[in-house]
Amino acid sequence: MVNVYDRYMRCVGLICLLAGLLLAGDAGGIRPRESSADYTAHQAASGATVAAAVIPPDQVKKLFATDLNAGGYIVIEVAIYPEAGKEIDVSSGDFLLRVGSNPAIVRNASASAIAAALQRKSTPPEIRRKSDVSVYSTATVGYETGTDGYGRRRSGVYTAAGVGVGVGDDPNAAAPPRPGSTDQDRMTMEQELADKALPEGKTTRAVAGYLYFPRPTARQRNAAYEITWYGIDRQVHLTIPAAK
Repeated sequence: MVNVYDRYMRCVGLICLLAGLLLAGDAGGIRPRESSADYTAHQAASGATVAAAVIPPDQVKKLFATDLNAGGYIVIEVAIYPEAGKEIDVSSGDFLLRVGSNPAIVRNASASAIAAALQRKSTPPEIRRKSDVSVYSTATVGYETGTDGYGRRRSGVYTAAGVGVGVGDDPNAAAPPRPGSTDQDRMTMEQELADKALPEGKTTRAVAGYLYFPRPTARQRNAAYEITWYGIDRQVHLTIPAAK
C-alpha cells in the first residue's frame, strides 16, 4: 500500500516535471544545428560563436503557415553557441541588418508587429452604398443575392481561388473576411512567429531561432546581407549570401 508520504512525493515530482515542461516551452525557438559551421556564416567572439543563414522563400513557405513571402519579409535563422561555462544574454534587438552597399540599417520586426501588419493588409473595404457592387478577394466558396438600383435581383458566386462580386443591402455591411483578417487569425500568426523566433534571455547552452526583417527592394535582392550582433563586448559582423 502506498503511504501518504509517497503520494505526496509523487505529486511534488509531477508538479516539478510539468513546471519544467512549461518553462522549456516558453523558451521557444528551434533546435540549433549540430555546429556553427553548418550555417552559411559564423564567427567566434569573446564568450560565444554566432551563426546565421538566410531561409529561401520556398522553404519559408513550408516552415510557416503565415505567408511571410507575400507579406514582404525575409527570414534569417540565427544561432548562438556560448563557450563552456559562459552565460550569454540574448536579445533579438541586438541584431541589425544591412543589405549590400546600402548604408540603411534595418531592425527585425516583432511577431506582434508582423501579425498586425498582415491583418491590416487583409481587411476588406466597407461597402458604402446600397447599390455598390463590391469586388474582393475571398477565403471561402459562397453564394449571395441582392437587388440592384433598378429593383432587379442580382446574384454572385465567390470562391477561394477567384474573385467575388456582390451587391450590398446594408449600407454599413462589410465584405466577407479575407484570409488573415480576423483577430483570431492575427493571434494565430503572432503565436506561430513568436514560437519560432530566436529565444531571448540569459543562456549557457546553444539557442537558435528566426529573425524577421522587411524584404529588401528589388535592386537589393541579389546583394549580400550583413548581420551585426551587438550582444557582447565587441560587434560581430556576418556576411550572408542572398537566398536564391
